[in-house]
Amino acid sequence: MNDINQIILEQLRSGGKTAGELKDGLECSYSVLDRALRELIEASEIEPGWSNDDCPVRIYQLKRKQGAIPFWINQ
Repeated sequence: MNDINQIILEQLRSGGKTAGELKDGLECSYSVLDRALRELIEASEIEPGWSNDDCPVRIYQLKRKQGAIPFWINQ
């Protein structure tokens, strides 16, 4: 996984973000960002969605892994 993909994953840990928000944090071109997002979607690391407002935009978020248990749950 390259550095850009790793930075995207780190940014998404705090919640969903638009491509513009991700681009601002990376300071790269949209073509580089688009390629990285496609790689992460194909690897099932992130999932695209839509915002729930009057002007919908694409929101990217981390994909939940099945079987993942939050760290605060003790068994």
